[in-house]
Amino acid sequence: MTAGNAAVTTQSAPRIRASELVGRGWLNTGGQSLDLQALRGKIVLLDFWTFCCINCLHVLDELRPLEQKYADVLVTVGVHSPKFEHEADPVALAAAVERYEIQHPVLDDPELVTW
Repeated sequence: MTAGNAAVTTQSAPRIRASELVGRGWLNTGGQSLDLQALRGKIVLLDFWTFCCINCLHVLDELRPLEQKYADVLVTVGVHSPKFEHEADPVALAAAVERYEIQHPVLDDPELVTW
């Protein structure tokens, strides 16, 4: 098939396997690690955030209705990537997850491995 002088091809893009999500630990997963196999067949929204970023906190409010409306097909995974030293404290992160009523899984990524 051609459009004007340009040929149109229908080749598929090569399949690329995503990297596992790696960090210090998980919150909101019942103490279990979350791996890609557990997410297979779902649309995964990665939300890279930090609890001292006001824009990141506003995004949390935008995610809630999406998480509810599309709960059967969408999984939100928060990746907490601290910018400041005090944000890397796991106790402070756990408190922030509770304070902001985050229900989705959150990866604690203080070394920015997944980032």
